[in-house]
Order: sequence, then structure tokens, then C-alpha cells
Amino acid sequence: MGAIRKLVISDVPVVAEDHGGHGRDVLLLHGGGRTRRDWDVFAELLVDRGFRPVSMDLRGHGESGAAPWSWREVLVDVAAVVEEFGLRRPVIVGHSLGGMVATLWAGEHPECPLAVNLDGHGNPTRPGQFHGLDEVSAARACQEMTSFLGEMGQGLPESFLQIMREIDALDLFAAYRAARCPLLVVSGDAMAFAGVFPEPLVPAWKAYCAWVEHELEAVVRETSSVRAVSLPTGHDPHREDPEGLARLLVGDLARCDGGSWSG
Repeated sequence: MGAIRKLVISDVPVVAEDHGGHGRDVLLLHGGGRTRRDWDVFAELLVDRGFRPVSMDLRGHGESGAAPWSWREVLVDVAAVVEEFGLRRPVIVGHSLGGMVATLWAGEHPECPLAVNLDGHGNPTRPGQFHGLDEVSAARACQEMTSFLGEMGQGLPESFLQIMREIDALDLFAAYRAARCPLLVVSGDAMAFAGVFPEPLVPAWKAYCAWVEHELEAVVRETSSVRAVSLPTGHDPHREDPEGLARLLVGDLARCDGGSWSG
């Protein structure tokens, strides 16, 4: 373990860890229901490559305190960690829920050299999110998917359900278009999630995945600040292929040095 500090931000204790290193600063944000420990192996690789990684437990996770969740409050937490550790224009890398936070950070921090969203694509909430289905089929798919996801949520803590409501209310593609610094969106193999669903819902999940891909391609065409890549992993690229992700990060930092994508 590195140097661990506990901050108190608006009465919420937030724990973060400096993994060492003396190069470019990187802040690592974990996914929903996870902790900063997810980043241990990847952080070590970054140190070896000349970075200084810091990871944090988002509010309501790990050693950080339970607290109401909103995107604004979490961005305040992130900014406080940046200040506490003296991070200078840090690269922000987030996984899943943390990737959405990194995306929103990109909309407010043009000085950020690179923000990375690792496979944080959310859930289907509207009939228009099922690519290739006619209106009736899309409405049925949406109803069945949201019903199934609602059943999965039964018994979960209210704090986690609050996070899910925030995710469902977020227009992620509008957030991509609002990025003011280079933003890298990394997708794993979305069909790795297919096993979560009963067989009759797999086509609906495929249609949703196709919609995400279609919308992301449109964002990349329209928005020079956003680049999208896929990795041959599931939902956890930083855990399944940390070496590959580290190479991607180093290469993309070189590509976007100066505040815009090149090559």
C-alpha cells in the first residue's frame, strides 16, 4: 500500500491513496460497488512507466463514508482529492461508474490532458435505445429489460439504488459532446454481460449494445475531443488486461499532447 489519507469533504470522509512515483499525475476512479483496491495492479504498472497514480474510494464505497450521491457532489470530492495530493493537471481514469465521473470531469476541465471512461455505458431506459428494432419491438424490449433490471435491484441498499437512478438520468452522450479536453472512451466486449440476462432478453441486450456503438460512432464523427476504442476484454479492462490498458494510456497521452487528438 502507498500513502493513505482521509479527507473530510462537507462532513463526508473520503479516503485516497498515493501509490508513489514522480511522473505525470493520474487519478484512478473505481466502478460502482467496487473500491480503490481494483487499481492496485494497474497503479503499479503506471509507477513503472513513470507516472504518479492516486486512487480514491468514491463516497459510499470502500473506506469512504456513506453519503447521498449526486454527480455534482462526487465531482467536488474528486476536486478535493486533486487539491489534497497536489495533483497537477491529472489524467483522470475511471471504470464504469468512475468512467462516467471522468466524462463529466472532462466537461469542466479543459486543462485536463486526458480523461478516460473504461466501459461506463449505463443501462437501457428508453425504447429509442434498441438499435434495429421496430417501434413495437423496441417498446417491448425496453419494458422487459427495465422490469428485469428492477427485479435485480430488489434487496439492494437504497444508497446503491440512488446511484443507479443518477446513472439512468444521465445523458452520457450529451456529456461526451460537452467534453472540453481529450476524452478516450474504452469499450470491452459488451456481450460478456449477456449471461446476466435470461435467454429471451439477450436479443434486446444485443440491440442496446448496437445502439451504444452507433451513438458513440456519431459522437466521434461530430466531436473532435472524443476518441473511442475497443479492447478484447469484458467489463473490467484494468483488471483483465492491465498491461494492454497501460500501453493504450501511454500511447494515447502521446497522441493527445497539447490538448487535441492527432494521428
